[in-house]
Amino acid sequence: MTIRWFRGLGLAGAMVMAAMAFAGTALAAAPPMPGIEVDDESGRCTAGFATQGNDDSYYLLTSGHCDAHDGSVWTYEQDVPLGKITASENDGDNKDAAIIRLDPSVGVPVGDVGGKYPVRDVLSLSQIRVGMPFCKLGAVSGETCGSIKAIEGGVVEASVYSLHGDSGSPGFVKNDDGTVSAVGILMSSPEGDDHTTYFTLVQPLLGRWGLRILP
Repeated sequence: MTIRWFRGLGLAGAMVMAAMAFAGTALAAAPPMPGIEVDDESGRCTAGFATQGNDDSYYLLTSGHCDAHDGSVWTYEQDVPLGKITASENDGDNKDAAIIRLDPSVGVPVGDVGGKYPVRDVLSLSQIRVGMPFCKLGAVSGETCGSIKAIEGGVVEASVYSLHGDSGSPGFVKNDDGTVSAVGILMSSPEGDDHTTYFTLVQPLLGRWGLRILP
């Protein structure tokens, strides 16, 4: 955070004014939602599903490799403060997820993916099948769809297009009633193949971190 000095206010006054400006910016911004770009000092990623924790705080899922472990503040829109990553896991090709705890000034995030797809439920491993239609919403490449190609352990391989910066994107199955079923968080793609993308399953993360996805 860069502090703008206000002539004649002194340090305490400058800090108060900076805090007020910070809060005002957050209040003026639209609520965050799944599929938006989120940034920190190390780079950019995509916000996954919006959740609420057992502690009543709100969180956004994203990829674990987005966590630089430096305690940096994540932002969205025009550098609006969002929050900090409070838990993450990144174990090669098996686990890759994190949660950004939203600062209370941000308010309640939108649960709908992209603001238009309400999340009906979360699919477990036993409910997912090879060949199922599958989509993701990334901050860089937008909404792209394909199908599930393989399932191995807690990772889903899908034939959907993605680009650098889409890490953390919500992966979902569309339902006939206009809702979606949450499936995974975008992890990565094979080198040189932007049309194959891997997702880590959401359902185990919710239990591990005491979360529920917002409808």
